[in-house]
Amino acid sequence: MTAPTVHLEGVSLRLGARFVLDVPSLTIGPGITVVHGANGSGKSTLLRLLATVTPPARGRLTVAGRSIDDPSTQLAVRRMLGYLPQGDTVPTRVRVFDHVDVVAVMRELAPTARERRAMVYRAIAGVGLTDLAGERCGNLSGGQRRRVALAAALAGPSALLVLDEPDVSLDDAQLASLADELTERSRTTTIVVATHHALWAADLHPRQMVHLHQGRIASTD
Repeated sequence: MTAPTVHLEGVSLRLGARFVLDVPSLTIGPGITVVHGANGSGKSTLLRLLATVTPPARGRLTVAGRSIDDPSTQLAVRRMLGYLPQGDTVPTRVRVFDHVDVVAVMRELAPTARERRAMVYRAIAGVGLTDLAGERCGNLSGGQRRRVALAAALAGPSALLVLDEPDVSLDDAQLASLADELTERSRTTTIVVATHHALWAADLHPRQMVHLHQGRIASTD
């Protein structure tokens, strides 16, 4: 898989009566882009757009030069995508391993079940949940379920990773490990990370920092 370039041109989206995300122009290339801003600045909304969860109301969003207005492009993006949303989306009745494995199946991560399961186990171990792989997700704490969702996003290779606050609920050692993994993946992957954690963001050595303020890009560097 080739890391895609994502481009937004004249993109806007209204949520409710007041909030508007307005992105006149933004290009996100291979490597790590960190999206930073206060609560309510539009970070999660921008990441939902990038993950094709929410379509723009206006403007053009392309991935690898193809518009996501085309359903076939949306499908292609979702197959290359590892996505961690902000909310708690992990089903409570499913066991940890089974949830991550189902996501891996949907993403067509490996040619054989054996290879796929190995990827799933590595991802679960990477977030420190090996001992809980057989536990039902509903028996876990909110922070542990968040790490299950992170494991699902990180399982196997992805050309595009969109991670909304992946640092939440991780201890210092896990934060360092995640920074190392994302830095390694950034050589072959387009990675977008939203975080409030400025010091941890610096550890990622991002190619680009996008600062949002009230739904608009305040600066990029």
